[in-house]
Amino acid sequence: MAAAATSSSGDDPEAVGHGGSVLVLGRRARAWRIALAACLAVGYLAGTLVGNDHWWPLAPWRMYSTSTAPTGAVSVPVLQIRVADDATWRDTALTPASIGLTRAELEGRQDLVLRDPTLLGSIAATHARLRPDEPWTGVRLVRRSTVIEDRSPTGETRERVLAEWTVLGGGRVMSP
Repeated sequence: MAAAATSSSGDDPEAVGHGGSVLVLGRRARAWRIALAACLAVGYLAGTLVGNDHWWPLAPWRMYSTSTAPTGAVSVPVLQIRVADDATWRDTALTPASIGLTRAELEGRQDLVLRDPTLLGSIAATHARLRPDEPWTGVRLVRRSTVIEDRSPTGETRERVLAEWTVLGGGRVMSP
C-alpha cells in the first residue's frame, strides 16, 4: 500500500501539488513499475531489432525511419472489380462497408493473396453478403505507381495487375 506523507514546510523540493503533500510509493509499487518499464523496454528493443509489423505495438517503426527516393515511384495496392453488366474494370473502395476489410488489412495480406489468388473470390463473396444488390463477377489486385521526379509527381501513373479472380476463371497470379 502507498503511504502519504505530508510536508510541514512549503519549500520541500519533493513536494508535489498544492498543499505540499507527497505520495510515497512502497517497495512493491516501485518494483512492479520498474519491472513493467523494463519489460516494455525489452519488448521495444526486440521489436526494433528482430520484429516485424505483426509485433504491433512493439513492431519496428519503419514508416518513420525510411523515406521514398526523391526520384522513382510511390506504389499503392488498388482493388478493381467487374460487375455482370459491365466488362470494364473499375476501382472500388477499400472499406469495411464494401469488402469487410480496411486498406491496411488488405495491404498486410497482399503476399497471402499473391500466393492464393482465390482469396480475391472470398472478398467478392464478402461483398455479396454486405451488398447483395451489387454482386461482383471479378476482382483483381493492381499495383498503381505514381512516378516522382525530384520529390514531385510527374503526372505519369503505371498499373500492373498482380492477381485476378473471376467467377468463370477462378484465381490466378499474373506473370511479372
